[in-house]
Amino acid sequence: MADIDSFHFEGAEIAPGTGREVSLELGDGPAGNRRTIPVYIIHGTQPGPVLALTAGIHGDELNGVSVVHHLIHGDDHVAGTEDDRISREELVGTIICIPVVNIEGMLLEQRGAPDNRDINRLFPGKEHGNQSQRIAYALFNSVVKRADFLIDLHSAPLSRTNLPHIRANFDQKECMELARAFGTQIILHSTGPKGSLRRTATKEGIPTILLEAGTAHRFEMEAVHAGIEGVLNVMGHLGMIVRKNRLPAVRLLVRRSKWARAEAGGLLYSLVNVGDHVKKRQVIALVTDPLGEQTHSIESPRTGIVVGLALNPLVRVGDPIANIVLCSAGKWKRAQREFNADDPDEESVDDEESLDDV
Repeated sequence: MADIDSFHFEGAEIAPGTGREVSLELGDGPAGNRRTIPVYIIHGTQPGPVLALTAGIHGDELNGVSVVHHLIHGDDHVAGTEDDRISREELVGTIICIPVVNIEGMLLEQRGAPDNRDINRLFPGKEHGNQSQRIAYALFNSVVKRADFLIDLHSAPLSRTNLPHIRANFDQKECMELARAFGTQIILHSTGPKGSLRRTATKEGIPTILLEAGTAHRFEMEAVHAGIEGVLNVMGHLGMIVRKNRLPAVRLLVRRSKWARAEAGGLLYSLVNVGDHVKKRQVIALVTDPLGEQTHSIESPRTGIVVGLALNPLVRVGDPIANIVLCSAGKWKRAQREFNADDPDEESVDDEESLDDV
């Protein structure tokens, strides 16, 4: 017999130990068609926290979409089979899953909403505002305010790629607890831009962290699996599932990182990948003229790990090329190879340039 009542959402009832697809209404589209955001709710059989998972706020960022898909239905994309990662009968609490917030942006293969606004700068939104403000309002009031904790899943824009890492407000204790539990080797301090979901939800009293993993317009399974494992780690930390979390032996808490920038425009040839360890003054990229002749080289400003990397070959003076976090080679190898650490070694990294400045 269930220990808790059904979960109610937008007029739908989700019985304990079940999952159900529901809809968040957005009003009519230009053709008079019904516009909605699909929501999937998994409601456990025991009382516990409500965890919200949001992905696809930027319509071109798809890795987070895949993370949520795998958590709902497992690798075979069929619920109720042996590969399911979340047992609905054993779940403590409730998960509200929004695989794609910006449905129309995804269909248009663009970052912004159809009105070309960035939804992630408009929270908490406006009930009677423009189209993007209304999406932000509906999500914030119907989903975010129902949650005790929130994980927002992102990728880098098409012009860049990111090593999977968590972004969190270091000055918020509960946010840092979630960030540590997620299990990435690197956590970057960022309060988030004004109007972002993470910043607004945290201010509202809902501890929120953000995953950055990979790039836009594709499913990258290494990034996807990092997201899946991290969400499950957080669920284990919150007591929603029984799980032995895999944490890195070394964790870097990065308040500021350093970008290597182009000192000349041209065509970019990167010589490194995200996750590579580089030495100070190592040449990490070349810039050529239109005929392919080298005109400049770009050196790493420090010894450390490449966390973010430009993908667009067209560069202008001052463009960010590589985001590098200070770290020794030995420490980075240990962070990658050793897991199951109950109490990871933490190192604080303070550099010259804030993540929010880029």
